[in-house]
Amino acid sequence: MDKKSLSVLVIEDDHEDFILLRTYLARAHRSHFDLHHVASFAEAVKTLVEQEFDAILADYFLDGHTAMDLFKHAKLIGLETPIIVLTGGDASELDDVLMQLGASDFIPKDELTTALLERSVRHSIERKKAEQQISMLIKRDPLTGLGNRLIFEEHAELAIARARRNKTRLAVAFLDLDRFKNVNDTLGHHVGDMLLTLVGKRIQESIRASDFVARIGGDEFTLLLDNVQDIASLNRIANKVLAEVSRYAVLDCKHLEVSASMGIALYPDQGETVSELMRKADMALYECKKLESNQHHMVFSDSLQARLHKETRVENGLQRALANNEFELQYQPIISLDTHQIHGVEALIRWRLPDGNLLMPGEFIDEANRVGLIGALGEWVLETACQQLRRWLDEGFVISMSVNISPRHLRQAGFEEMVQQMVKTYRLPAGSLMLELTEEVFVDSGLTSLYVLNEIRKVGVGIAIDDFGTGYSSMRYLKTLPIDRIKIDRCFVSGSGSEDLSDPMITQAIVFLAEGLGFDLVAEGVETEQQSLALASQGCHKGQGYLFAKAQPSDVVTRLLRDQPLMAREP
Repeated sequence: MDKKSLSVLVIEDDHEDFILLRTYLARAHRSHFDLHHVASFAEAVKTLVEQEFDAILADYFLDGHTAMDLFKHAKLIGLETPIIVLTGGDASELDDVLMQLGASDFIPKDELTTALLERSVRHSIERKKAEQQISMLIKRDPLTGLGNRLIFEEHAELAIARARRNKTRLAVAFLDLDRFKNVNDTLGHHVGDMLLTLVGKRIQESIRASDFVARIGGDEFTLLLDNVQDIASLNRIANKVLAEVSRYAVLDCKHLEVSASMGIALYPDQGETVSELMRKADMALYECKKLESNQHHMVFSDSLQARLHKETRVENGLQRALANNEFELQYQPIISLDTHQIHGVEALIRWRLPDGNLLMPGEFIDEANRVGLIGALGEWVLETACQQLRRWLDEGFVISMSVNISPRHLRQAGFEEMVQQMVKTYRLPAGSLMLELTEEVFVDSGLTSLYVLNEIRKVGVGIAIDDFGTGYSSMRYLKTLPIDRIKIDRCFVSGSGSEDLSDPMITQAIVFLAEGLGFDLVAEGVETEQQSLALASQGCHKGQGYLFAKAQPSDVVTRLLRDQPLMAREP
């Protein structure tokens, strides 16, 4: 039987010990060992850079150095060759230390035998191969065979270091497929998987040998474009990749139109770290997909940079604002269109900056959603609104409080218990608290959300559809969902800018719908007396808007309530 040939570097400054090792290994039955001997640490360092070996046998002590120095050097140069350490004295306490540093084995010289030495070398080599295979599997996307995020970031780190040394440029690009969800939903996930595999192959075939592509999740791919000369050459590469990806495909006997979008960030222009470049490429991709044009790729720009700085400031400020109680609520009255009495108020959040400026919700709510603070913010709004409602009720005012709720609140564990506890804590009578959600939330609600809404209604909390008519109106949904109030969107009331109703036919239809299903009805955006009279004549008897009052601080609303006739107070 032919012996397997293995190359071994022996690092040993005692020539007699080297002869002993050579003698042991020459007697091996299963392997032929091709030995290369160095007698100093300096020689070992030079040899490891210049040559490759299957294994290394190293004496622990070596002309003033130790095996620990060898492992530090091996880590520095990225050496993955298994290292077996030999020592002449009783150094059993070094065993654990060396294994933690990366030694494949540790053998006292007085225990050496041919069988032990051969087995140690062979097992160390096989174990290292298995570790490398596992490492490669961990760094590979199992569907497409491409690298995953982990190996992409490793490649990018090395490429950035190389570009820094050579003073060259590179780019990180994010690419994802347009309308990929439709493929999964209509043709099945097996076709979606086939498409992802095909796209990965097309990207690989369209990039240069020095570039790298990985799939980091879903239908999203990342590209490392090395040695980019300028924006013009970058655009040419992007167009080439997108053209190749966007060729139609035939999968499972089905013809598919394929298209993709790409966001790009350039080193060092838009960042000097992998995480920064990936973040900006992702942001450019998001902006590109928002554009309703034929532009399918976007390079991160100064305008996006300015927005990123603003988002970072807002994100940091949100954390501070919650801690320092910088948020406040203002309340917009909901008025009887017949008597002009205040029936209720809608609580609207504002952010009072340290410099005194007031930010509207549109300037920070999306960011609060993005960074995961919307839950804490929503809980603060709800509790603050309940506290104020209790104060007004204690003064004898007959009034209700409406609070806007985001979809995330419904998915938040324990949300219904929190609402129920606030109703109990502030002794809120049935019908005095109303939660407002957009129409899309109701349509997209799963069973869990419906359960939460039904549990909330059991303690007398009402549910309203906000901005009704702008989403996916459906009689089927309206008849089955737990709803108490419909709010007509302002676009049908004052959206046209005229003094009359913008769309009286739609407002009349919504009034008939609400009457038929037994819902309370409120019109938003009432700005003129003509609109108020027209709505009242159609059968809508409640409204809110600038005709009556903008959102006001609680003390202003309190004065408005006190100025009303006594009929607005409890006896």
